[in-house]
Amino acid sequence: MKRRNTYAAIIGGGAAGLMCALRAAENSLGQKIIILEKADRVGKKLLVTGNGRCNLSHIGASAKSYHGEGSEDLINILFKKYSPDAVLEHFHRLGLMTTDDSEGRVYPRSNLATSVLDILRMRLSAYGVEEACGVDIREIRKVRSGYEVITEDEIITTEKLVVAVGGKADYAGRESGAQLIKDFGLATTKPTPSLSPVKVEGDSLRSLKGVRVSAQVSLIHGGEIIKAERGEVQFTENALSGICIFNLSRYANRHNGCEIAVALLPEMSVDEIEDELTRRLKLNRNGVLSDLFVGLFHKNIGIALIKAAGLKPSKNCKDISNKELKVLADVINNWRFKTIPRHDFKNAQVTAGGVNIREINHHTFETKRHKGLYIIGEALDVDGDCGGYNLQFAFASGMCAGDHL
Repeated sequence: MKRRNTYAAIIGGGAAGLMCALRAAENSLGQKIIILEKADRVGKKLLVTGNGRCNLSHIGASAKSYHGEGSEDLINILFKKYSPDAVLEHFHRLGLMTTDDSEGRVYPRSNLATSVLDILRMRLSAYGVEEACGVDIREIRKVRSGYEVITEDEIITTEKLVVAVGGKADYAGRESGAQLIKDFGLATTKPTPSLSPVKVEGDSLRSLKGVRVSAQVSLIHGGEIIKAERGEVQFTENALSGICIFNLSRYANRHNGCEIAVALLPEMSVDEIEDELTRRLKLNRNGVLSDLFVGLFHKNIGIALIKAAGLKPSKNCKDISNKELKVLADVINNWRFKTIPRHDFKNAQVTAGGVNIREINHHTFETKRHKGLYIIGEALDVDGDCGGYNLQFAFASGMCAGDHL
């Protein structure tokens, strides 16, 4: 089997790995650096972020937008030096122009994710960093000189090893970066899908497939509101979707017995909603309930609300009792959906879980127990909300590790 030596080997050619390699190359004065990627090219996931526009950061990113045991301390330390401003300044120095929207999400000015990947690859090439794609890693060993990375056709000996594998990258049947180094004895949290649609019970969504509505959504578990968001809810055949739902998915996918409460008129009190329904019933006195919400909600939303209140859409408006009106008014701002934890990663943007943060030096991302081994990005038990937070962490952690190789 062929053998070769390198100063630093970075497993994973995603956002974190590419940035780490670049910073290391800028600082290493010609040391040999290699990126090992299982896919046929690096940065494939980067190209689909932000609907192909690459939401590469968020100007308001802070610890409150991240999750994972101990993530607050890590993010606070990391962002002191590698803040969103610092990440964007580095990209600007590389030649990438950026812009941000009214929500603080940052995109390349070209609105093309390819611009971000191309600028990284162009600079990596200029520094002589090697990209080895289609690499299937079989094993990693600790040796006296550092680490050996065994692939299907060669052994790479490296002084520094960086694990930048995303949460569910399938390396030789392994599920994640954490599993890739499972023999190193590091504490991990089981990976679960995050930033995904949330599956719900029943078949009530079939008539709503493709419908979108602005709402406030709350994730409820054990009678307590775990997290609340406002935004656009998208209905699919068996799930709720949209950015606001994505931000509830981390918890919903890990726990049984959750519900999502959807408030369609969160700015109105129950009394105000009852008054509005009373007015609409009078206007539509000779009509049926299925027409009650015309001009307020999508017709299929209105019919679904009526059914959720235990009423028939064909019932005459003049026959609605005060008790039925109150039930209907309550459903509008407390429309409940029982969630089903998702275990597949097919539609998940991010993996929650990974190597426990306490295993790494918060200032360098080097593991405390294994000198020369670094873990960054999604391989760690850190995941952010939707809106550029995860790429901000990927780039920031890559910068930090790269500076300390």
